Amino acid sequence: MVAEEAYEYSQYDESESEADFNIETVDGPALTHQISGIVGLCITSLLWIIASWRLLYHYSGWCTTCCTKRTKEDEDINHLRADGLTTKRLLHGLLWTAMVVEGVGYADMVGTNSSNKLNYVLLDVIGRGILEFSTFVIGTVHWFNITSQARAGDKKLAFTIFPAILMIITIAVTVSSTFEAVVLLNGGFETVHEFRSKSDVHKIQLLVESTGWGIHAVIVAICGKMVYERISSLPTFSQVRSQAKRNIITKMIIPMIFCSLCYLLRAGWMAADFISRIINPETTFESGVGWWVGNCWVPTFIPSIMLLYSIRKRDRAPGSIDGVPESLLRTTGGEGQTDPFLSFQQTFQDFEDEDASMSSKQ
Repeated sequence: MVAEEAYEYSQYDESESEADFNIETVDGPALTHQISGIVGLCITSLLWIIASWRLLYHYSGWCTTCCTKRTKEDEDINHLRADGLTTKRLLHGLLWTAMVVEGVGYADMVGTNSSNKLNYVLLDVIGRGILEFSTFVIGTVHWFNITSQARAGDKKLAFTIFPAILMIITIAVTVSSTFEAVVLLNGGFETVHEFRSKSDVHKIQLLVESTGWGIHAVIVAICGKMVYERISSLPTFSQVRSQAKRNIITKMIIPMIFCSLCYLLRAGWMAADFISRIINPETTFESGVGWWVGNCWVPTFIPSIMLLYSIRKRDRAPGSIDGVPESLLRTTGGEGQTDPFLSFQQTFQDFEDEDASMSSKQ
């Protein structure tokens, strides 16, 4: 009798798991939770290692400045490092934290081979919903700060409006994500699938995040356009060879282009999922290959790498600019007139010097 009951229970458990996996998807074949967790864990582990290395690199500069005695050579303005918490260090810290949280979520997914409330909150709510969004917004604000200091064009109002819009969107996404987590954990939903199918809060969250990522993508594209216009308007830019021009534009604009496209990609997937939930709640975008690749992995990995590359150099003390001789920084108008884009003049000269040296060797 007991054996028969145990057999019936095991059969019911297997059929329930199979039904949970065979959810109807519209974005390609569904992945098992274990496979999704393994791939996600590999991506987050790689980003965590890189973020840890870069975080130590940036904070080691701070510790060196604070805790050791500088030599006369170190007092050169181009070697001074900023003290305290800076935008770059904050971005690295948030990205590191996001990868830890998401890594724990993916590890739980691998261990349980299921999408439960714990890993959903860690991955979709805290990881991608709050920490990733905040990290990427800080990166965009950093780009705007640099562009603003360079006085790109006459669009001074844009340097105030766009960062303010990003801050408002970040608050909205954080609040809605927090509310979603509370409803999921205390709303009486048995499974994550039931919550996604029946909860209006989840639909609202999809709409808020989709709108937030979409606006963020547009703002990053605008920032990239402003930077391009500023670089192109420099008098020395016309004197540089075409190959050097391509290198400079690539290094400055490509990270913004990739970030904008990835934010737009995530916004598109969330908007599609929102529409599908309205039309047919049982049809899901959140378990197929397309969702994991287009909404989760690519929009996490590529912007993280692009931002880490873009802010790879240590922070400098006020008044110092990477690659600019001290003589160029001694302006009569004070610190406020320092133009970060003066560094491009030195970059142009470096390209010309390299070409000349290569020609002489040949």
